[in-house]
Amino acid sequence: MAHGGPALSVSYQGLAGAFSEAAAAALFPDQKLLPRRTFSEVFDALENGEVDAAVVPVENTHAGSVADVYDLLRNHSGVRIVAEAVVRVRHCLLAVPWARIEDIKIARSHPQALAQVEDFLRTARIQPEVAYDTAGAAADIAASGDRTVAAVASRRAAERYGLKVLAESIETSPDNFTRFFALARDGDDSVAHRVPAALLTGPWKTSVVYAAANVPGALTRTLQPFATAGVQLTKIESRPSRAGPWDYVFYLDFEADPRTSPAREALALMRTCCEWVQPLGTYRAATTVLEPD
Repeated sequence: MAHGGPALSVSYQGLAGAFSEAAAAALFPDQKLLPRRTFSEVFDALENGEVDAAVVPVENTHAGSVADVYDLLRNHSGVRIVAEAVVRVRHCLLAVPWARIEDIKIARSHPQALAQVEDFLRTARIQPEVAYDTAGAAADIAASGDRTVAAVASRRAAERYGLKVLAESIETSPDNFTRFFALARDGDDSVAHRVPAALLTGPWKTSVVYAAANVPGALTRTLQPFATAGVQLTKIESRPSRAGPWDYVFYLDFEADPRTSPAREALALMRTCCEWVQPLGTYRAATTVLEPD
Protein backbone atom coordinates (compact mmCIF):
# COMPACT_ATOMS: atom_id res chain seq x y z
CA MET A 1 0.00 0.00 0.00
CA ALA A 2 1.27 3.46 -0.86
CA HIS A 3 2.15 5.64 2.14
CA GLY A 4 3.55 9.03 3.01
CA GLY A 5 7.04 10.09 3.97
CA PRO A 6 9.75 12.21 2.36
CA ALA A 7 9.25 12.61 -1.39
CA LEU A 8 11.10 10.11 -3.54
CA SER A 9 13.29 11.27 -6.39
CA VAL A 10 12.35 9.34 -9.54
CA SER A 11 14.28 9.51 -12.80
CA TYR A 12 12.95 8.86 -16.30
CA GLN A 13 14.35 9.24 -19.81
CA GLY A 14 13.30 12.30 -21.76
CA LEU A 15 11.92 15.71 -20.93
CA ALA A 16 8.75 16.86 -19.22
CA GLY A 17 5.82 15.88 -21.41
CA ALA A 18 7.26 12.48 -22.36
CA PHE A 19 5.19 9.33 -22.01
CA SER A 20 7.80 8.14 -19.52
CA GLU A 21 7.00 11.15 -17.35
CA ALA A 22 3.31 10.21 -17.46
CA ALA A 23 4.15 6.63 -16.47
CA ALA A 24 6.41 7.85 -13.66
CA ALA A 25 3.66 10.16 -12.38
CA ALA A 26 1.20 7.24 -12.35
CA LEU A 27 3.58 4.84 -10.59
CA PHE A 28 4.89 7.43 -8.15
CA PRO A 29 2.25 10.16 -7.72
CA ASP A 30 3.29 13.35 -5.91
CA GLN A 31 6.97 12.39 -5.99
CA LYS A 32 9.88 14.39 -7.45
CA LEU A 33 10.29 13.45 -11.12
CA LEU A 34 13.74 14.07 -12.61
CA PRO A 35 14.39 13.77 -16.36
CA ARG A 36 17.59 12.27 -17.74
CA ARG A 37 18.80 12.47 -21.33
CA THR A 38 19.48 8.76 -21.93
CA PHE A 39 18.44 5.41 -20.51
CA SER A 40 22.03 4.82 -19.43
CA GLU A 41 21.94 8.01 -17.35
CA VAL A 42 18.67 6.87 -15.74
CA PHE A 43 20.22 3.56 -14.64
CA ASP A 44 23.46 5.16 -13.48
CA ALA A 45 21.58 7.75 -11.41
CA LEU A 46 19.64 5.00 -9.66
CA GLU A 47 22.52 2.61 -9.05
CA ASN A 48 24.78 5.43 -7.83
CA GLY A 49 22.18 6.66 -5.33
CA GLU A 50 21.48 9.99 -7.05
CA VAL A 51 17.76 9.09 -7.17
CA ASP A 52 15.55 6.70 -5.22
CA ALA A 53 13.69 5.08 -8.12
CA ALA A 54 13.39 5.05 -11.90
CA VAL A 55 10.75 4.35 -14.53
CA VAL A 56 11.68 3.01 -17.97
CA PRO A 57 9.75 1.64 -20.97
CA VAL A 58 10.46 -1.99 -21.83
CA GLU A 59 8.17 -2.92 -24.70
CA ASN A 60 5.45 -1.63 -26.98
CA THR A 61 2.65 -3.65 -28.55
CA HIS A 62 3.49 -2.31 -32.01
CA ALA A 63 7.24 -1.55 -32.04
CA GLY A 64 8.38 -4.37 -29.73
CA SER A 65 11.02 -4.38 -27.01
CA VAL A 66 13.20 -1.43 -26.02
CA ALA A 67 16.50 -3.23 -26.54
CA ASP A 68 18.66 -0.68 -24.72
CA VAL A 69 16.61 -1.03 -21.55
CA TYR A 70 16.84 -4.83 -21.54
CA ASP A 71 20.61 -4.66 -21.97
CA LEU A 72 20.88 -2.12 -19.14
CA LEU A 73 18.78 -4.31 -16.83
CA ARG A 74 21.29 -7.12 -17.32
CA ASN A 75 24.33 -4.88 -16.87
CA HIS A 76 23.10 -3.12 -13.71
CA SER A 77 22.88 -5.98 -11.24
CA GLY A 78 22.25 -3.56 -8.36
CA VAL A 79 18.84 -2.60 -9.80
CA ARG A 80 15.57 -4.52 -9.39
CA ILE A 81 12.11 -4.30 -10.96
CA VAL A 82 9.52 -3.53 -8.25
CA ALA A 83 6.36 -2.76 -10.27
CA GLU A 84 5.04 -2.43 -13.79
CA ALA A 85 2.46 -0.31 -15.55
CA VAL A 86 0.87 -0.41 -19.00
CA VAL A 87 0.15 2.98 -20.58
CA ARG A 88 -1.97 3.69 -23.63
CA VAL A 89 0.11 5.69 -26.09
CA ARG A 90 -1.74 8.24 -28.23
CA HIS A 91 0.66 10.05 -30.52
CA CYS A 92 0.04 13.50 -31.99
CA LEU A 93 1.73 15.43 -34.77
CA LEU A 94 2.84 18.70 -33.13
CA ALA A 95 4.04 21.88 -34.80
CA VAL A 96 4.43 25.60 -34.15
CA PRO A 97 1.10 27.45 -34.00
CA TRP A 98 1.45 29.04 -37.46
CA ALA A 99 2.13 25.75 -39.28
CA ARG A 100 -0.33 23.80 -41.40
CA ILE A 101 -0.15 20.05 -41.92
CA GLU A 102 0.68 20.54 -45.60
CA ASP A 103 3.77 22.52 -44.52
CA ILE A 104 5.32 19.59 -42.68
CA LYS A 105 8.22 17.84 -44.40
CA ILE A 106 9.97 16.21 -41.44
CA ALA A 107 8.72 14.63 -38.20
CA ARG A 108 11.13 14.11 -35.31
CA SER A 109 10.76 11.72 -32.40
CA HIS A 110 12.22 8.78 -30.53
CA PRO A 111 12.78 5.73 -32.80
CA GLN A 112 10.10 3.74 -30.96
CA ALA A 113 7.54 6.51 -31.49
CA LEU A 114 8.44 6.83 -35.18
CA ALA A 115 7.96 3.08 -35.61
CA GLN A 116 4.52 3.35 -34.03
CA VAL A 117 3.34 6.03 -36.53
CA GLU A 118 5.13 4.89 -39.68
CA ASP A 119 1.90 4.31 -41.64
CA PHE A 120 0.68 7.85 -40.98
CA LEU A 121 4.02 9.42 -41.91
CA ARG A 122 4.29 7.37 -45.09
CA THR A 123 0.76 8.29 -46.20
CA ALA A 124 1.37 11.98 -45.41
CA ARG A 125 4.77 11.85 -47.17
CA ILE A 126 6.52 13.13 -44.08
CA GLN A 127 10.13 12.09 -43.56
CA PRO A 128 10.87 10.58 -40.11
CA GLU A 129 13.92 11.87 -38.28
CA VAL A 130 15.29 10.36 -35.07
CA ALA A 131 15.48 12.38 -31.86
CA TYR A 132 16.44 11.38 -28.31
CA ASP A 133 12.85 11.40 -27.05
CA THR A 134 9.33 12.52 -27.89
CA ALA A 135 9.12 15.50 -25.55
CA GLY A 136 12.64 16.60 -26.42
CA ALA A 137 11.65 16.70 -30.07
CA ALA A 138 8.64 18.85 -29.13
CA ALA A 139 10.82 21.26 -27.15
CA ASP A 140 13.24 21.58 -30.07
CA ILE A 141 10.41 22.33 -32.52
CA ALA A 142 9.05 25.03 -30.22
CA ALA A 143 12.50 26.61 -29.91
CA SER A 144 13.26 26.48 -33.64
CA GLY A 145 10.05 28.05 -34.93
CA ASP A 146 10.41 26.03 -38.16
CA ARG A 147 6.95 25.37 -39.57
CA THR A 148 8.23 22.61 -41.89
CA VAL A 149 9.33 20.35 -39.02
CA ALA A 150 6.97 18.62 -36.58
CA ALA A 151 7.32 16.37 -33.56
CA VAL A 152 5.58 13.10 -32.81
CA ALA A 153 4.71 13.35 -29.15
CA SER A 154 1.85 13.51 -26.65
CA ARG A 155 -0.86 16.12 -26.20
CA ARG A 156 0.79 16.63 -22.80
CA ALA A 157 3.96 17.76 -24.65
CA ALA A 158 1.94 20.09 -26.89
CA GLU A 159 0.52 21.84 -23.83
CA ARG A 160 3.91 21.96 -22.14
CA TYR A 161 5.74 23.58 -25.07
CA GLY A 162 2.99 25.68 -26.65
CA LEU A 163 2.63 23.65 -29.84
CA LYS A 164 -0.39 23.04 -32.05
CA VAL A 165 -1.83 19.56 -32.56
CA LEU A 166 -2.04 19.08 -36.34
CA ALA A 167 -3.24 15.46 -36.09
CA GLU A 168 -3.98 13.20 -33.15
CA SER A 169 -4.14 9.46 -32.53
CA ILE A 170 -1.81 8.89 -35.48
CA GLU A 171 -0.42 5.61 -34.14
CA THR A 172 -0.73 2.68 -36.57
CA SER A 173 -2.40 0.38 -34.08
CA PRO A 174 -5.38 1.46 -31.97
CA ASP A 175 -4.14 -0.94 -29.28
CA ASN A 176 -0.88 0.93 -28.85
CA PHE A 177 0.31 0.17 -25.32
CA THR A 178 3.73 0.53 -23.71
CA ARG A 179 4.82 -1.46 -20.68
CA PHE A 180 6.95 0.36 -18.11
CA PHE A 181 9.04 -0.95 -15.24
CA ALA A 182 9.46 0.84 -11.91
CA LEU A 183 12.99 0.22 -10.64
CA ALA A 184 14.69 0.47 -7.26
CA ARG A 185 18.09 -0.45 -5.90
CA ASP A 186 18.38 -4.08 -4.89
CA GLY A 187 17.36 -4.50 -1.26
CA ASP A 188 15.36 -1.24 -1.05
CA ASP A 189 11.90 -2.59 -0.31
CA SER A 190 10.46 0.81 0.60
CA VAL A 191 10.12 2.03 -3.00
CA ALA A 192 7.46 -0.52 -3.96
CA HIS A 193 5.30 0.71 -1.09
CA ARG A 194 5.04 4.12 -2.74
CA VAL A 195 3.27 2.64 -5.78
CA PRO A 196 -0.53 3.10 -5.52
CA ALA A 197 -2.28 0.01 -4.22
CA ALA A 198 -4.60 0.05 -7.27
CA LEU A 199 -1.58 -0.80 -9.44
CA LEU A 200 -0.55 -3.75 -7.28
CA THR A 201 -3.56 -6.04 -7.63
CA GLY A 202 -2.27 -8.45 -10.28
CA PRO A 203 -0.67 -11.86 -9.84
CA TRP A 204 2.98 -12.14 -8.90
CA LYS A 205 5.30 -11.96 -11.87
CA THR A 206 9.05 -12.56 -12.15
CA SER A 207 11.62 -11.48 -14.72
CA VAL A 208 15.00 -13.18 -15.18
CA VAL A 209 17.78 -13.18 -17.76
CA TYR A 210 19.93 -16.26 -18.34
CA ALA A 211 22.41 -18.01 -20.59
CA ALA A 212 21.56 -21.57 -21.55
CA ALA A 213 24.29 -24.19 -21.30
CA ASN A 214 26.15 -24.77 -24.56
CA VAL A 215 24.78 -28.27 -25.19
CA PRO A 216 22.12 -29.55 -27.63
CA GLY A 217 18.56 -29.09 -26.35
CA ALA A 218 19.58 -26.83 -23.46
CA LEU A 219 17.11 -24.07 -24.31
CA THR A 220 14.19 -26.50 -24.39
CA ARG A 221 15.29 -27.98 -21.08
CA THR A 222 15.40 -24.51 -19.46
CA LEU A 223 11.71 -24.03 -20.29
CA GLN A 224 10.33 -27.52 -19.72
CA PRO A 225 10.29 -27.30 -15.89
CA PHE A 226 7.81 -24.41 -16.06
CA ALA A 227 5.48 -26.35 -18.35
CA THR A 228 5.66 -29.40 -16.08
CA ALA A 229 4.94 -27.27 -13.02
CA GLY A 230 2.06 -25.43 -14.68
CA VAL A 231 3.77 -22.03 -14.37
CA GLN A 232 2.63 -19.60 -17.07
CA LEU A 233 5.38 -18.01 -19.17
CA THR A 234 4.40 -14.55 -20.42
CA LYS A 235 7.53 -13.58 -22.38
CA ILE A 236 10.74 -15.03 -23.74
CA GLU A 237 13.14 -13.08 -25.89
CA SER A 238 16.73 -13.50 -26.99
CA ARG A 239 19.31 -10.71 -27.11
CA PRO A 240 22.96 -10.76 -28.19
CA SER A 241 25.14 -11.32 -25.14
CA ARG A 242 27.90 -9.07 -26.54
CA ALA A 243 30.35 -11.61 -25.13
CA GLY A 244 31.06 -13.01 -28.59
CA PRO A 245 29.53 -13.34 -32.07
CA TRP A 246 26.24 -15.26 -32.27
CA ASP A 247 26.15 -15.69 -28.50
CA TYR A 248 22.76 -14.97 -26.92
CA VAL A 249 21.07 -14.51 -23.57
CA PHE A 250 17.37 -15.01 -22.89
CA TYR A 251 14.91 -12.79 -21.04
CA LEU A 252 12.05 -14.67 -19.41
CA ASP A 253 8.91 -13.50 -17.60
CA PHE A 254 6.70 -15.94 -15.71
CA GLU A 255 3.65 -15.53 -13.49
CA ALA A 256 4.77 -16.72 -10.08
CA ASP A 257 6.82 -15.85 -7.03
CA PRO A 258 10.07 -17.87 -7.22
CA ARG A 259 10.17 -18.13 -3.43
CA THR A 260 7.12 -20.41 -3.44
CA SER A 261 6.20 -23.77 -4.98
CA PRO A 262 5.99 -24.80 -7.76
CA ALA A 263 8.00 -21.92 -9.26
CA ARG A 264 10.83 -22.46 -6.78
CA GLU A 265 11.36 -26.04 -7.95
CA ALA A 266 10.94 -25.11 -11.63
CA LEU A 267 13.60 -22.43 -11.33
CA ALA A 268 15.96 -24.82 -9.54
CA LEU A 269 15.63 -27.34 -12.39
CA MET A 270 16.09 -24.58 -14.94
CA ARG A 271 19.40 -23.59 -13.33
CA THR A 272 20.83 -27.06 -14.00
CA CYS A 273 20.64 -26.31 -17.74
CA CYS A 274 22.06 -22.77 -17.55
CA GLU A 275 25.48 -21.23 -17.39
CA TRP A 276 24.00 -18.51 -15.17
CA VAL A 277 20.63 -17.03 -14.16
CA GLN A 278 20.24 -13.40 -13.08
CA PRO A 279 17.00 -12.34 -11.31
CA LEU A 280 15.65 -8.98 -12.49
CA GLY A 281 12.75 -8.65 -10.07
CA THR A 282 9.49 -10.03 -8.71
CA TYR A 283 6.51 -7.69 -8.79
CA ARG A 284 2.76 -7.48 -9.29
CA ALA A 285 1.63 -7.79 -12.91
CA ALA A 286 -0.22 -4.83 -14.42
CA THR A 287 -3.91 -5.62 -14.88
CA THR A 288 -5.22 -2.30 -16.23
CA VAL A 289 -4.25 0.11 -19.00
CA LEU A 290 -3.51 3.63 -17.78
CA GLU A 291 -4.59 6.68 -19.78
CA PRO A 292 -1.97 9.46 -19.49
CA ASP A 293 -3.10 13.00 -18.70
